[in-house]
Amino acid sequence: MTQIILEIGQSIIVDKLRSLAQKHQRTLEAEIAAILENAVEKISVVTPKNRGWSAGFFEDVIGSWEGEPLVRESQPEAQERDFLL
Repeated sequence: MTQIILEIGQSIIVDKLRSLAQKHQRTLEAEIAAILENAVEKISVVTPKNRGWSAGFFEDVIGSWEGEPLVRESQPEAQERDFLL
């Protein structure tokens, strides 16, 4: 098991962590470990699929335009407008 020394300067954070630990019937160390494990799990499972994109969407779409090159027409000069307030 790896040990980490954590210094928390704000006692209110430690008090909230202790309160959470008590609520979940864990030690302070176990509560902090659970919070970190949950955070790492959320970070590691973010994929295009669980963000609502179908599997292979980006592979199928990105770089797939094969028609004429898109050309943006020239734009008119910006209008001056009255100040709103």
